[in-house]
Amino acid sequence: MDRYRIIAIMILSIFLLGFAGVHASNIAIDTKDAIEGIVRVSYVGVSNKIKIMIEKDSSIYYYDLKNKEGVFPLQLGWGNYTVSVLENVIENKYKVLTEKSFKADIREENIVFLKSAQPILWNDDMKAIKFAGGLAVETANDEETVRVIYDYIVQYISYDYDKSAMLNPDYIPDIEEVFESRSGICFDYSALFAGMLRSRGIPTKLVKGYKEDIANYHSWNETYINGKWEIIDITYDAYLRKNGTGCQIYKDKKEYEKLREY
Repeated sequence: MDRYRIIAIMILSIFLLGFAGVHASNIAIDTKDAIEGIVRVSYVGVSNKIKIMIEKDSSIYYYDLKNKEGVFPLQLGWGNYTVSVLENVIENKYKVLTEKSFKADIREENIVFLKSAQPILWNDDMKAIKFAGGLAVETANDEETVRVIYDYIVQYISYDYDKSAMLNPDYIPDIEEVFESRSGICFDYSALFAGMLRSRGIPTKLVKGYKEDIANYHSWNETYINGKWEIIDITYDAYLRKNGTGCQIYKDKKEYEKLREY
């Protein structure tokens, strides 16, 4: 998980060089689904290192644009946003290719946490998502659905220590790959859990930050159950269960320091 700390430092060190002379037709910032809590960006050009910067008030989130297009969350809530498309110049220096400011009249407070958006990318055709639907067939309510999906991941997904040591800075979880390989790092556990629960209509966040007894940068989830957000640390619990230790599914927020949420 040390690599996540490196990623955070890299993002903080980005230096913006101002606008470049590019044709607006090469870039599209599509805000028609802002009411649903998402924005779509596409780029047609030669650069393979494009970042998306999303600003609201004093908060800024950065994302890597993969495969020339992507869907990004407006998780900062209702209000005025600016989305910028940045191109890498050298090292950690980026120039602004274009930007768009708009008002997001998000129709429901938690709707963004039901969507497929980076870094939680899922669709109904995925094996992982179909499997989640099968697990939930006989559940009576959201709490039972959370429990059966939680139990599956805790029991069957193993931590990949080699992957943690080799992770690229622009890594984004592949939910299908994690499900099929039954292995991953905390980022993967959290993305898989979030994707599965979102597909069942249960708002779920992927959160990054620190846990009091884990030295490195960490990922976990917050799930909206019975009218409130509950912390679930599925990676931590998988470790405990594999070592024969019992645990409570919902965690004490005092043990966690949230830095980012998606």
